[in-house]
Amino acid sequence: MVDVLNISNVPNICLLPDDMEDPRTPALRRISYGIVMPTICCLGIIGNILNLVVLTRRNMRGAAYIYMRGYSAAALLAILFCIPFALRVLIHKETGGWSSWLQAFYHVHLELFLGNGCLGVGVMMLLALTVERYVSVCHPGQHTRPLCGPPHLTVVLIPLATFLVYLPSVFRDEITTCLLAPGSPLIYQKRENQSFLNSWYYQVYKVALEMVFKVAPTILLAGFNLRIMIVYRRSCERRRRMTLSRTVSNDEDPRTFAEERRLILLLGSTSILFLVCVSPMVILNVTLSESNLSHYPYQVFRALANLLEVIYYSITFYIYCLFSEDFRNTLIRTLQWPWVKNEQGGRGLPMKRSPIPRPTTTTTTPPTTAVATPGHLARASV
Repeated sequence: MVDVLNISNVPNICLLPDDMEDPRTPALRRISYGIVMPTICCLGIIGNILNLVVLTRRNMRGAAYIYMRGYSAAALLAILFCIPFALRVLIHKETGGWSSWLQAFYHVHLELFLGNGCLGVGVMMLLALTVERYVSVCHPGQHTRPLCGPPHLTVVLIPLATFLVYLPSVFRDEITTCLLAPGSPLIYQKRENQSFLNSWYYQVYKVALEMVFKVAPTILLAGFNLRIMIVYRRSCERRRRMTLSRTVSNDEDPRTFAEERRLILLLGSTSILFLVCVSPMVILNVTLSESNLSHYPYQVFRALANLLEVIYYSITFYIYCLFSEDFRNTLIRTLQWPWVKNEQGGRGLPMKRSPIPRPTTTTTTPPTTAVATPGHLARASV
């Protein structure tokens, strides 16, 4: 009886998936998670750090910038958590093979929870920012206070609520122990928690999760931005008619109209990018399973979906620089100070002064604080 008990307590020999996977999968894994994704992550880390640096300048005040800082911080954390995910897929593949229990615990229980939680926080920050911008542009004067509540309180409650909603994902996998060979050190692997994944609760939960953090934000962002573009175009046409009727030309109008055109392109491009880059993850998260991962076409789709989502959260800074003159000017002043000295006092250029004249309307990026009212264009505190 003692011998039987001792045998039953001996860990099983590890099952290595190398012999069962498609021979094309290793090459796909090396290119996607070993080359492309690390490159995108590096660009995203640099861009989001510069975002936070610029968005904390003195001239970047107001409720809108608070949400933008929250979005950039969430995007930066999501990209940082994406790095160990890429290394796990590249080195340890799907089931893993860790000698450290702490490392196994992170990849099995915390990897998806932290990464997807930060992505969810970024989506909610962007949605709250868009709602406030929509109210200020399309319904000016109707709401004296931010619709989503005090911004500083909202940016604290959004992460708490989001991570609480994502908490069940901690239990989708479990840790198993095995041996590479008899007498070898103990190895920890990842295995799906089938009883949890097959429960009706989780089946409903994973669909509801994608609806709340992917499908609904996509529809709302597209709808709000489309409405803002329509209101802005009407305001631009009204202002052009007023300008053409004047006897004395206004030198600022061409620059103002150019900034308005950049805003229209910004709103349209961010909505389309969100739809294209985030939508594939809806299908991936609903269908993700060990059985599907054994198919090469699904591995290709998974790699593309992950890369697209990382791209979206990595290009925010470059979109800001492309479309927002106010952001570019602030970035230039930030990078110049304190290395560039003025002629009089030998001090750095003051942050409140811009070497480039600023137009009446200023934009910031997804979304911007420059808003149009029915009768005029003005800066609003969103």
